[in-house]
Amino acid sequence: MQSATDNIERHCLNNIAELEKCIDDFINWLTKHGVSPHTLYLARFIIEEMGTNIIKYGYDDNNTHTFFLKLSLAPCKLYILLKDDGHEFNPLNTPTPNLSGGLEERTPGGLGIWLVQKFGKMEYERTKDHKNIIRVTLKLDCVMGDK
Repeated sequence: MQSATDNIERHCLNNIAELEKCIDDFINWLTKHGVSPHTLYLARFIIEEMGTNIIKYGYDDNNTHTFFLKLSLAPCKLYILLKDDGHEFNPLNTPTPNLSGGLEERTPGGLGIWLVQKFGKMEYERTKDHKNIIRVTLKLDCVMGDK
């Protein structure tokens, strides 16, 4: 990974309302850095998709958990990092969703992760201390305003 020029990080509680607050912080930060509307859309989609998966499927209990989110801007790239202590889950191993047929013929699930992988380069790591780390790298259009 290139050296990042600037970053923002948050610990987010495992509920959708808290995830939305974190996303709003990230989008405001990216907007101040002059990233394009296209990048704002992709960043929101990726953080929402991957964060929602952590919230819905990462834990078997109803306890409060936190997960870590970090965005880093580098020349022409945006790095998105999510880190949680939930169940081991490698999104790179999810099957390709069935894209043929109507909605009623499709099995729910998998489309969001597949789209994230289409938008950017995704990497996964399971650490020795039982943490999931997902990294997504987006190429920026390199038309960014001043900070």
